[in-house]
Amino acid sequence: MIVPMKKTTLLMGNKDIENTLEKLRSLGVVHIQNVKTPISEDISILEKKSSDLEKTLNYLETHKIGTDQKNDRNSQDIVDECIDLISRKERLKDELEEEYDELNWYEIWGDIKWADIEEMKKHGYYLRLYSCDQNIVKSIPEDKLIIKVRENKHSVYLVLLSHEKDDKLELKEEFVPERPLSEIRRLVNSYEEELKDIANEEKVLGKFHDHLMNYKDELDKNIEFANVKAGLGEVPHICYLTGYCPENQIEELKKLCENSGWGYMLEEPDENDNPPTKLQNKNWVKLIQPVFDFLGTVPGYREYDISQYFLIFFSVYFAMIIGDAGYGFIFLALSILGHSKFKKPGQPLPLGIKLFYLVSTTTIIWGAVTGNWFGAKEIAAISIFKSITIPQIATFPELFPDMEIDPQQKVMFICFVLALIQLGLANIMNIIKELPGLKSIAHVGWLSLTAGLFLLVLQLVLSKPMPSFAPALMGIGLGLIVVFGNQEKDISFMKGLTTGFGGAFTTFLDSISTFSNIISYIRLFAVGMASVAIASSFNGIAAPMLKGFAFPAGLLVLIVGHGLNIVMGMLSVVVHGIRLNMLEFSGQLGIEWSGYEYKPFKNKNKGELE
Repeated sequence: MIVPMKKTTLLMGNKDIENTLEKLRSLGVVHIQNVKTPISEDISILEKKSSDLEKTLNYLETHKIGTDQKNDRNSQDIVDECIDLISRKERLKDELEEEYDELNWYEIWGDIKWADIEEMKKHGYYLRLYSCDQNIVKSIPEDKLIIKVRENKHSVYLVLLSHEKDDKLELKEEFVPERPLSEIRRLVNSYEEELKDIANEEKVLGKFHDHLMNYKDELDKNIEFANVKAGLGEVPHICYLTGYCPENQIEELKKLCENSGWGYMLEEPDENDNPPTKLQNKNWVKLIQPVFDFLGTVPGYREYDISQYFLIFFSVYFAMIIGDAGYGFIFLALSILGHSKFKKPGQPLPLGIKLFYLVSTTTIIWGAVTGNWFGAKEIAAISIFKSITIPQIATFPELFPDMEIDPQQKVMFICFVLALIQLGLANIMNIIKELPGLKSIAHVGWLSLTAGLFLLVLQLVLSKPMPSFAPALMGIGLGLIVVFGNQEKDISFMKGLTTGFGGAFTTFLDSISTFSNIISYIRLFAVGMASVAIASSFNGIAAPMLKGFAFPAGLLVLIVGHGLNIVMGMLSVVVHGIRLNMLEFSGQLGIEWSGYEYKPFKNKNKGELE
């Protein structure tokens, strides 16, 4: 559920404001919205430190070698040292790259000294160096004195010797470095030694990575505090702030205000306010939170919280899209591995691992009842697996020769039933939300229309006879939507009726959209069958190779093929399984996912700050 919020205004004396804000942060219930843009020198300094720290942590990540348990160094000193180290390393690499360029030049042309070239000029000899393609050499005038220094498959390196100062060729000219080769080599050796010293310093600093992560939490808290302080409104002798507090924590806030001598005002958010969204669900419903975090979506404060429905349908869709009990057991093994790796003493198991346990289980169940084990008919034919397969939805119906039902038709029927259940649920939720208003009748119309369109889809796709009452369901549904769809609280019935008839064509188009939404659920069947076809194809390729000396190659084909199929299946879950919840279901409910997360001003645990 979405926790109701109270719009909150707090008035506090402007003396000892830091202590005042610390009290508010210790309570940790108010989501603060700055009264003014927070700008201060403290914020600028802290953000610079945070930027340097982020750069340091990214840099030390590759040099992390554990934490120095006896560290007593100042964290900022470590960051400053590392930033200086990064700067020195980047400068050295740039300079070394320049020296390597000149060193490469000498490797091509030899130990030519710039001073010797200048000395030759004094005696009337002028040298110019050129590089060109092989096919251009023939076009050089024969009256020129050309010395070929070196050549390779593509290029030729030439020296033009002349008594004329302005004598030159229309080619790319090479210029002799002013510094001698010995000086370049000395600098290269010096820079390389300095980089070795930096590498040793990196090893020393690498042990502070985890220590700096603690400093990051501290710095993030200080930045948040500075932003709140700089964003306070001010009038003579008083500071004030605004924000939102969950209704179930209002009494705690009131008690703090009364004990601290603060003024407060609590209001219901009006239509122009945009409160944050705080979701408060049962533990089993929270399993879907990793999906919301991955998508970066939060329902608006005045929208539905569909977490529990999303979780139920997502786990079913995941199972149907992957559709393979063998893959389900692989996921289960990965869940157990993740459990052993990420479970920390005294801390709950990460929600992502719990969610993976759930979808692994649903995948195993669906794969088992449809008889799909790695897309192999031979495995599905094993008696123990065949005995738990439901013939009417079997992946390999040839294993049940006496069955007259087409399993593919049955699976498609299940897909459309899921569409009716999920979209019908959305309509029922809308009805309940609009009660006792007249607009709730329009949602009854949408429910009737959805049921009629479901029967139409069954006739068009599965050739099932459409009941005689189906057209009436659709007609009555459209009529109710037109008549009651625009009956708002602040307008008369006739005005709503007129608006409804004026938008009748749009309503008709929306009904077509509902029809396509129902049809779109067939993707669960289509993607699942595609996964079976891919798995079976790789099995067929590998089967002849699983004998004799070719066995390793056949095994590799199976591993790569099924691995690729699993990856494609996971992508399909994101594209199709999530889509049915985020678009079809959410669209029927009118959810735009326009919210933002409730983040109270509070003392956060390690790693909780972003």
